[in-house]
Amino acid sequence: MYIHKLVIFGFGQHENVTINLKQGINVFYGLNEAGKTTIQQFILHILFGFPQKNAQQLRYEPKAGGKYGGQVHIIDDEFGNCIIERVKGKAIGDVTVYFEDGTRGYEEALAKIVHGYNREGFEAIFSFSVHQLQQLEHMSEDELSKVLLASGTTGVDQLTKLEKDLDKKIGELFKKSGKNPTINKQIEELRESDQILKEERKKLEEYDPTILRLQQITAELDDIKSTESMQLKEQQNLHIFRQLYPLLQKKEQLEQELQSILQKGFPTNGVHRYELYKDKKIEVQAILNQVQQEKEIIQKQLKVGFDDERYQRLKNLNDQDSEWREWNSKVKSLENDIEILQQEKIAQYRLLGITDYEQQQALEQTEVSLEQEDYFRQLVKQLEENEEQYRFGQRTLEQLQKELATDEQKLDNLFEQQPSDYEIERAANWSAKIQRIAEVKATLNHEVKVTKSTKSVKLFSVAIAIIAILIGISQSNWLVIAIGIIVAFALWFILDNGTVPNEDNSVNKEALLREIREFESQQSEMEQLLTKIRQFEDRITLLQEQYDDKKVQMKEAQQAVSKFNMYVEQSEDQLQLFLKRFQISGSLQPELLTELFRQVREFQQKSSSIMMKEHQLEQLSALVNERIKDASAACEIICTRENLSATVQSVYFNMTEQQQLVVTAKEKLQQLENIIDEKTNLHKSYTNEILHLFEEADVETAEDFYRADEQFQLYKDNFLSLKQVEEQLAMFDEASVNVQLNDIESQNLLEQISATLLSLQEKKDKLLSEHAELQAKTIGLLSDEKYGIQIQRFEEQKAALAEQAREWAINQAIATAIQETMRNLKEKRLPAVLQNAERYFIQLTGGRYDTLEINSESIFEAVAEDGMRYTIDELSQATKEQAYIALRFALADSLQQSAPFPIIMDDPFVHFDRLRIGNMVQLVDSIQTKHQILYFTCHENMIDQWSKSFVIHVSNLKSERRLTSI
Repeated sequence: MYIHKLVIFGFGQHENVTINLKQGINVFYGLNEAGKTTIQQFILHILFGFPQKNAQQLRYEPKAGGKYGGQVHIIDDEFGNCIIERVKGKAIGDVTVYFEDGTRGYEEALAKIVHGYNREGFEAIFSFSVHQLQQLEHMSEDELSKVLLASGTTGVDQLTKLEKDLDKKIGELFKKSGKNPTINKQIEELRESDQILKEERKKLEEYDPTILRLQQITAELDDIKSTESMQLKEQQNLHIFRQLYPLLQKKEQLEQELQSILQKGFPTNGVHRYELYKDKKIEVQAILNQVQQEKEIIQKQLKVGFDDERYQRLKNLNDQDSEWREWNSKVKSLENDIEILQQEKIAQYRLLGITDYEQQQALEQTEVSLEQEDYFRQLVKQLEENEEQYRFGQRTLEQLQKELATDEQKLDNLFEQQPSDYEIERAANWSAKIQRIAEVKATLNHEVKVTKSTKSVKLFSVAIAIIAILIGISQSNWLVIAIGIIVAFALWFILDNGTVPNEDNSVNKEALLREIREFESQQSEMEQLLTKIRQFEDRITLLQEQYDDKKVQMKEAQQAVSKFNMYVEQSEDQLQLFLKRFQISGSLQPELLTELFRQVREFQQKSSSIMMKEHQLEQLSALVNERIKDASAACEIICTRENLSATVQSVYFNMTEQQQLVVTAKEKLQQLENIIDEKTNLHKSYTNEILHLFEEADVETAEDFYRADEQFQLYKDNFLSLKQVEEQLAMFDEASVNVQLNDIESQNLLEQISATLLSLQEKKDKLLSEHAELQAKTIGLLSDEKYGIQIQRFEEQKAALAEQAREWAINQAIATAIQETMRNLKEKRLPAVLQNAERYFIQLTGGRYDTLEINSESIFEAVAEDGMRYTIDELSQATKEQAYIALRFALADSLQQSAPFPIIMDDPFVHFDRLRIGNMVQLVDSIQTKHQILYFTCHENMIDQWSKSFVIHVSNLKSERRLTSI
């Protein structure tokens, strides 16, 4: 297969562009952002479909808003010249395949052209880029070996990834001695719930008699319901019987008339053949009468032993050849119609997923009325509403979980910023120090006040002495002067002695001042520390309150999710119960609802058509078998449906030739005798034929023969009418048809059933009334709903455990199957690929290495020409890439017969030196005869590496835009 043209309607930056390609090497050259990768992705998108809008891959929708998509023209040995067109439509686009004979195909045809490969499978073998090769530099030895192994065996990388994911899921679900896996937790929770359930059950033992009676009433109601159902079914059968009664009477009448007709067989075209033989016999008799005189002479000369009767039968069969061919054509047509209808039924069975015969028969009887279809829509709508409520609860729960995780992270981050023990101790000591400094300041203030008061008293004592002197002088009273001076001197002396400077006090004051200065120097720092501690405590309190509130909200959300999950399960059970009537297990998309009912209706219609055609085929086959029997008797050899016409003609012509030879062999003189003998034989033959017709009709005279023909025609008409009546009755259930009653008896029985149903309804009403009273009594006694809630919780836990266990078992089985598949791939597919890869690797490295192999530990090793072994991670980046490319080319060679795809490369040789680029160029040149090469590069020196390559300058495409249409 090779691509000979690309037609881009609109894809990324390219619009209305046509690119012609050659078989062999095609080099796409262009600078960065010229659109090379866009063209590469265009090929993959057209062949394998556009990505989903939410996928990681880019969709490359047209920047100018034009028509999205394009065509890939290919030439394939099997399919010839094909055009694959994909345009915007459904999710992956609408694809059309145009074949050279004018026919068209769609996704199924494209799947055959690409040999069932999807995009991942194609890119794993036939498409790689420099980005994939650059990733090898950052891989470990084990990872490199796995990548190389995946390059040598298709599907291993996907299987390995899937196996890791499954192991992770299995570990998350269950571990033997684990506590955190989901199933381990559920088992422990189930044990706790069972213990609680047992304790609650003990409390309810006193209500067992009431509950027992309720159960008895329920059983009686079930029995009444069963009896009522049987009576209703019998009533329905009787109604159908009364509707069919006229048909049954007609059937009985026809059967009696058929029994009364004795003529049940008559020769085919008997009257016509009789009259024909009679006329010919009269004609022959006249001729014989004319030549009677010559008869004796002729009888003496020649006795002809020719079987005229057999010859006549063969002649009749030969004359009826067109009728025979028409019968065969009708038989084949009916067989083909029946086979086509059967195949369509089988296809519909497969489409509906029904393989069991009993399920198929049940489906034929299934009711597909509009009422049932509307009921199904209501079930689907209810399920969708419950699922939407459940998903909303899940999203709320996930959001709360994220917020809790965020709050926990904030708390963790805040605790990391928690003040150290030293800072907390300093803050605690600071309060005491503040108290100490306050006391020191108070002491210093007191000393200052004392000093000031002493100075004031001394001044006061001087003032007293002066005042006493002035008063004494003014009054000439020396006693007053003496007292004043003594009092002033005494005050001065007292105060002077009390305030003598003390060296210890001076030293203490200096210490206190230093302590105050030290306090003031630390005050700013300590205030910041206290603020930091206070803010930390406030934030911790706030975050803890928020965290506790979210936990309460999360618990409420979990309860809501559990409730809606129960509603979803109930809706799914109702839906599954309905679908079982259509023999469908699993879920059904709502948009398939109309298709399901249409398929079932078509299926039932086809079944009716098959029954009708099989009846026609049976009638026609009876005629065919009768004709084969006559032909075998006439030809005296066994004839079949396939060779009857040729055998009759051959035997008939042989007998004709024999007759002619007998006549020719006689002497011309005996011609008259031969004529007489021939007429005599004809006369006898006609007589025998007439007698044979009488014998077949079991009559002796012509009058009886005509009467027998009338009786046989009446028999056939009645027989056909009887078959039509039986076909109509066959459309109904045997239980409705085979009722051994007459019209009056059936009416009486219907009245008896109606009375029985009325009696059952009265009994059921009484039981329901008693049941309601006992139920109310039980509810009153069991006002505590804890037991019911616990039972429901226990059942939900059991269901959840069963679902998780089922998921664990499925994952375990898949993981085992993957391991077995990988082992088979490595043992069967890898050796042949490695042999070619080793040859390519030696060529790429210029003989630097002799061998590329896998050791016992599944690690790739390269063996140098001197025998030195190097693990894959010990090689240079370029050599690793060469090993990877060698394995890719080898795998592509091994798939050349089953998947002859082009190889797409995006600048994979950037790490190669000049010599190894030359080796790679030679290798690519050698494989271009097996695969078309599409090489994308931004390096101008790569253009001239291949002398016969076809170069496409991507930057020039914008000026060469054109559009090829179909």
